[in-house]
Amino acid sequence: MRRFLFLLLLAWPAFPGARAQAAPPLHSAPATEAAVRALLAPWDRPGMPGVAVSITLDGRIVQHAEVGSADLEQATPVTPDSVFHVASVSKQFTAFAILLLEQDGKLSIDDPLSRHLPETADWAPMTLRQLLNHTAGLRDFGTLMPAAGWREEDLLTDEQVLRMVLRQRGGNFAPGSRYQYNNTGYALLGEVVRRVSGQSLRAFCDERIFQPLGMRDTRFGDEIDDRVPHRVPSWRSTKDGYVRDVLNSTTTGSTGLLTTAADLSRWALNFETHAVGNAALFTRMREQGVLVDGTVNFYALGQERHAWNGLDTWSHGGRDAGYRAFLLRVPGERFSVAVVANANDVDTSEIAYGVAAAYLSHRPGYRVSSTDKSGPGRRQLAAYAGDYELFPGYFFRVTSDGRRLFVATLDDPDPEALPALSANRFLLSEKFNQVLEFPTGGKGRPDRLHFVIGQYGRIDALRVKLAAFDPASARAGEFAGRYHSDELDTDYVLTVEGDQLRIHHPRWPTATLQPYQRDLFRSSAWFLQKIAFQRDGAGRVTGFLLSGPVAENIVFERIADP
Repeated sequence: MRRFLFLLLLAWPAFPGARAQAAPPLHSAPATEAAVRALLAPWDRPGMPGVAVSITLDGRIVQHAEVGSADLEQATPVTPDSVFHVASVSKQFTAFAILLLEQDGKLSIDDPLSRHLPETADWAPMTLRQLLNHTAGLRDFGTLMPAAGWREEDLLTDEQVLRMVLRQRGGNFAPGSRYQYNNTGYALLGEVVRRVSGQSLRAFCDERIFQPLGMRDTRFGDEIDDRVPHRVPSWRSTKDGYVRDVLNSTTTGSTGLLTTAADLSRWALNFETHAVGNAALFTRMREQGVLVDGTVNFYALGQERHAWNGLDTWSHGGRDAGYRAFLLRVPGERFSVAVVANANDVDTSEIAYGVAAAYLSHRPGYRVSSTDKSGPGRRQLAAYAGDYELFPGYFFRVTSDGRRLFVATLDDPDPEALPALSANRFLLSEKFNQVLEFPTGGKGRPDRLHFVIGQYGRIDALRVKLAAFDPASARAGEFAGRYHSDELDTDYVLTVEGDQLRIHHPRWPTATLQPYQRDLFRSSAWFLQKIAFQRDGAGRVTGFLLSGPVAENIVFERIADP
């Protein structure tokens, strides 16, 4: 279970005296500077990866701090000039680029996508706004590409992503009916910028955003052989220490931004000064997504809105390879903090909110909500028990002994105890700040649980009822054969070895398919989580539907018998 969750959440040198470096105080007090250094203390020692922080208050950068290593191999420290990949924080800039084109009168965010990408005319109708709000229902290319054979060490470009996405003939849900965080929408928005402006996303943002705001160390990394001064590599924590975690991608739009903590502060200050963009643009950027049933989501345009300790906050995080980033703004207090890091075990959101508390806890509007830490009763625990589907084919199996709650998965059936944090919150992983949370206020058994990552990251797992099933009843031989997907432009071959059904692809290790319901199989490969076999009227297997995280029901047809 932990291996899967680690893959899903993709997703220090021995130099002497790695010390937090603070700018000369402008508005910050010694107490707040010390509080920031205390938050960074875990990385302020030899052999640890690096973190950089930049803070604005009342229209100025008031503090920056850097600790740890930029490059463990070369024993170089993080400095104010260190350039980090900030992953999904890039989405703010792609959204802003779209809004600048709307300001120019060249498009509207309520335009149908097909107006700017005619190749999508056969898709379910969707608007640019729905892409911006993550309500378009598109399959995520982060699952499509590995399912088609792309490996992490393969170079991944915008052109390859676009070709794959345009092959799709289905989606995860009807546009506007649900919210589901998705990278494909922002990849397509980057392509819209290219076609409407006649410039690459990198060139457009450089001319219209980065240069005017003085963000001299910022660019979209759209060339693999770019020479980027002060760029830091990323690292992954293992039981044997930190190892390189190479990011071999030049995709932009949903990701790809290279920047410094200080440049992110310059960007945050633009939300106060409006040096780039008019008032209407910033109003647009705050428009939260609305579903067809009237539900208002927390996600606006490239940023999330959350109430935190009595304050109204806007934020976005990013994680890619070993890079982590978080940008938090509190407009009512004229405060922002940018946190960037180069290791996968750094919780940048936790640092950001800790910094915000250090600076704002004395403000009149700051109120820490009282938390009921009383544990759940026996009846509550019994109500929580059940099976919950996080992604197609991946289940949390929650059980109770009347005193504690336990969780297991179909891959790892041995139950693990879940320490109770409150009556409805249970700790899944302290290291990665993961919690299982059950809704409150309803009667009877909850219809879902929330898989919570960090401060506000949340994925709903719906309660499902799995019928009693004997895996031995699955006759592996009737599923063997060669299957082809036009949507992925790839084949899989299924064979029988002993009594097991095995799935083969020339670019991936062979995996075992495990039956868990009639005609439903799972595999240990995270992008092949659910395979639902299809039959004709005579009961003969004709194909299957493949599903993985945020990419559902990809069609495969059987093209050859064993």
